[in-house]
This record gives sequence, structure tokens and C-alpha cells, in this order.
Amino acid sequence: MDLSSPENLPITHKKDLIIKTIQNNQITIIEGDTGSGKTTQLPKMCLEAGCGENGFIGCTQPRRLAAVSVSERVATEIKSNKAVGYKIRFHDHTSENTRIKFMTDGVLLAETRQDRTLRQYDTLIIDEAHERSLNIDFLLGYLKVLLHQRSGLKLIISSATIDTEKFSAHFKKAPIISVSGRSYPIEIE
Repeated sequence: MDLSSPENLPITHKKDLIIKTIQNNQITIIEGDTGSGKTTQLPKMCLEAGCGENGFIGCTQPRRLAAVSVSERVATEIKSNKAVGYKIRFHDHTSENTRIKFMTDGVLLAETRQDRTLRQYDTLIIDEAHERSLNIDFLLGYLKVLLHQRSGLKLIISSATIDTEKFSAHFKKAPIISVSGRSYPIEIE
């Protein structure tokens, strides 16, 4: 697997800090502008941090199309179709070799009915947390309770525009990492 990160993504410049923070904390909050590389690079950084050995690295997306397309993008980047999969309503494209599983937040919420402790995961990334849908709000409340029961479960909350201080306070003063966005030259004529 190729776990390198593109140098042109702002999140790459914080890669070592993110990996170390994931390794040393149960909960990590990552704030970064749209286009910073959070969605595609965080699951790969989780692999580098040692996650995915005792279960899936689950990564939620707000929409089915996003779950499918990001799954394909990450599989292409790491050069392994087997290690990355996705699950959306009526379609499960995961296998025993899958280590990174993209899904809609609704799929993860539905999985709590069959597996209340989400034992199939060792890491969960709640991406696009700023969308604040009912599914995401419910999942965040559910996971806060679950983290007390499963000390080995890692949670990463990533967003472009959430109030990081409030999220940190809600999750036991979880560390916050801010990532800048891409900047493009602007010409005024």
C-alpha cells in the first residue's frame, strides 16, 4: 500500500502531528477548510497511526455519492482496491480484506441496531460534522457514551466550519488540529 500524501494538500504539512495525536488520544478534532485534504488523507493517516488492525477504520459521509467516490479515490491513491470499500443502502462493497470503510452516516446509525458497541470498528471518522444532520447529532451523542465502554475505540471528528471549542469541551477537552485551506492566486484587474 502507498500511504504517501500529495504535497500540494495543506493537511500533508500537519501529517506527523495528526498521526501522533491520533496515537496518543482517543478523540481528535480536525478543522480544515474545504479542499485541505481531510476526507481523503485522514483514513490513510489512521493506517499510519496503527489503526485498522483490530477492525475497520470507518469514515462517514453525508451522501451516498460521496461515500462511493471518495472510496474509489482513496483506493486509487493507496493502489489497493481490496483495502478500501464502501457501504451504502442496499450495497455493501467490503470484504475481509477491507481496512477503510466509507459509508453514509445513516448506515453507521443503522449498524448500531445490530452491534450496539460497534465492535467491527477500531476507528471512526465522522467527516463533514458541520452538516449537523439528525443522524450526525445522534451518532455524536451515541459515540460519546460508547467511548466510555470501549477505551480502544478512536474517534476523529472533522469539519470545515464547526465550533471546535464546543466540540472539544463536549468530548473531554479533545485536542484540536487546524488545517489551512488551499490558496489560489487572485488577480485584480
